[in-house]
Amino acid sequence: MNGSQGSNLLLPPGYQRGELGQWMTLPWPQDQGQKLALLENSLGPLLIDWAEWRTDEPGLLNDDGQPWQFTDGQARFLILWYAFNEDGRFIYRRGIRRGSKGTGKDPLAAAMCNIELLGPSQLWWDGERWTGKRHQLPLVQIASNSEAQSKALLRVANSQLGSEAVDYYQLDKGQTATYVKGGAARMEVLTASERSAEGNPATFVVLNETHHMTEASGGKRLAEVGRRNVGKSKRALQARIVEFTNAHAQGGESVGEKSFIAWQQQVSGKYAHLKQDILYDSIEYDPRLDFYDEQQRELALRQAYSDAPWADIERLSAEIVDPELSAAQAIRFYLNGIAEQEDAYVAAQAFAALADPARVFQEGDQIALFLDCSKSEDATALMGCRISDGFNQTLGVWQRPRGKRGEGFLVDRAEVDARVREVMDTYRVVWFGVDPSPAKDDSTEASYWRPMIDSWHRDFRKSLRVWATPGRNGNAVLWDMRLSTPGGADRNRKFSQEVEIVRALIDDEGLDGPFRHDGDPALVAHVNNMRTRWNKFGLTVGKKTRDSTQLVDLGVAMIAANVGRREALNSGKVRVGGKARKRRKVIMA
Repeated sequence: MNGSQGSNLLLPPGYQRGELGQWMTLPWPQDQGQKLALLENSLGPLLIDWAEWRTDEPGLLNDDGQPWQFTDGQARFLILWYAFNEDGRFIYRRGIRRGSKGTGKDPLAAAMCNIELLGPSQLWWDGERWTGKRHQLPLVQIASNSEAQSKALLRVANSQLGSEAVDYYQLDKGQTATYVKGGAARMEVLTASERSAEGNPATFVVLNETHHMTEASGGKRLAEVGRRNVGKSKRALQARIVEFTNAHAQGGESVGEKSFIAWQQQVSGKYAHLKQDILYDSIEYDPRLDFYDEQQRELALRQAYSDAPWADIERLSAEIVDPELSAAQAIRFYLNGIAEQEDAYVAAQAFAALADPARVFQEGDQIALFLDCSKSEDATALMGCRISDGFNQTLGVWQRPRGKRGEGFLVDRAEVDARVREVMDTYRVVWFGVDPSPAKDDSTEASYWRPMIDSWHRDFRKSLRVWATPGRNGNAVLWDMRLSTPGGADRNRKFSQEVEIVRALIDDEGLDGPFRHDGDPALVAHVNNMRTRWNKFGLTVGKKTRDSTQLVDLGVAMIAANVGRREALNSGKVRVGGKARKRRKVIMA
């Protein structure tokens, strides 16, 4: 691959391209006026001056015992992290700093702990303006997947506090906690015991190596404790939490992965109710580069380590092609890219690179439509595929809300019906398939979706040029994937064929091929969750396990919509780019 190829391609939501072609997420303003406004409304410059010895108080030391100095990228992160609005509220509630191995995540995490313990990091009004002062009762907590990792980070933080700082601030540095003598200021390791971890409200929490924090490791529970500890702090303290992580393994259900998904949802622009309060900072290689090619590998490493001038690129180049290192590990740990699991359907970075939101459907476009139905556990997913170019767009998804809001959840069939009819009215749907699922209605024991399917069959049978189940006894929309149903085997065969075709378009052809999608965060997550398996028809896809909470339904619906497009094109009944019909008014009951 060529690193400059496709430079005009739109990046995934929240990303921009750096000078070397690297993918970057930090929302640093480009306009000079916006930069000046940010600097004036952030404690970042003050705290950077404090750490770098430009105030009357002792600052921090680096690992050579010299005065601390932030990199440009670290300084920008701090300036954004400590930015506030006119009401004196920090803009960002939580932050994530993701980087390759050796890019200085631990030293920055330690520096931020010391800033919160000793620096002028509490926002307050001095009578004329918002500024910073030292916390009176700071409680800084460090949480990792293991207590040993947390202690290691505390040692780094202690090493940044030299003899001048120890004397000036009256510090007592320990292996599990560092105190200000005679006061309540404290920096401590958050213990693995959830019961003992619950304590006083924290003013600042670091979650370290969140790519390792999972349910199985106990890290997820510890992260939840840390979030509760900042959540119960007083409003005036504005306690917050920052994660430091390598790139997560896709589908591992780690804290780092869930934070990435939450940030993607915020920046996508498709969830109006979400506040833009997650600061996500990642510098990644361009995934179109072939890191097994020597020249492209050097560029990829320079991209990933562009904010780490100390990096030994020659040594890293040898490490990345070590025979004992898998491609997925090389991508995650040295290039800061999200790598797929061994049985993942497609490469996560390859799919992300094919997002092109500018291509979204226009009114009157010919499309194939697919609805993958569920009653409560999985998602009900509506996907469209444009006939002319195969562009894939998310048109609706309904799934159980998290927590108590999801108790007793059932998909609202009336809401799905309204959306389907709106789509039918807006676009020229030439093929519409619906997989009803085996779910039963609790009150009648009848098929949960069959009445809706019958209604769509009656209403759309004349407008659909190609029926999902053709023939004299067919159905305009029913496309039941169960093998026990008439024609089920043939539908599974067609689906398996399309699974392989779409996979080749994404992984093999990539940017050189025609496949593109809208980049919807839910679609990206569902596709990345899909795992491959074989059946008698060939390759197919599904969830990691039958009971997994990682949904795949939008990905399944996307592939099935591509089946519908192929059926329409091969039918001889659809003329691509034919005359658009007049938009009809939707009549709702």
